[in-house]
Amino acid sequence: MDDAIRDAVRALVPEVGYAALTMDAVAAKARVGKAAIYRRHASRGELVFSALVHGREPQPLPDTGTLSGDLTELANVVLAVFSDPVVAAATPGLLADLKQQPDIAARFQETFIAQERKQVTELLDRAVARGELAGPTDPALVHAAVLGTVFARVFLLAEHPDPAIAPRIAAMAATVATAQPPPGNHRNT
Repeated sequence: MDDAIRDAVRALVPEVGYAALTMDAVAAKARVGKAAIYRRHASRGELVFSALVHGREPQPLPDTGTLSGDLTELANVVLAVFSDPVVAAATPGLLADLKQQPDIAARFQETFIAQERKQVTELLDRAVARGELAGPTDPALVHAAVLGTVFARVFLLAEHPDPAIAPRIAAMAATVATAQPPPGNHRNT
């Protein structure tokens, strides 16, 4: 039943959009009772989060041997996620709902963001071990450089970036990783 519900969400979001997605439509498409969906998901945001984000097991990023290569791999993953038509169709509405539903926002942070942040930390640690970085850097800032750039291109500028842009995104993120804060500025900004 869970698979049928998830498949129904993945089929309906690109077809009708996040805002028009209803529990009735998902129930009909999944051929389950609406009560079965509500036993699993309290809201549309919870349903879509569960279908698209929760349980998504990130693939380990390969160690390419360079910070630039590792960041390019990360950029490729982020580009692939946001290039998924279902994710692209659901993201703006889901993000709006995250502001209204703190429990889902917390789970989003604990799963999706934490998993990605862990990968960024690991690739930065590898760069430190290889001597490419002088010391620890701010993984949140590096993550934001990659994620934010792709997000801006897809959602704010309404572009469908070519995956060939990944090395350029990686170069920007590498600049962020290697930049030293101004003297006397010890805050993460």
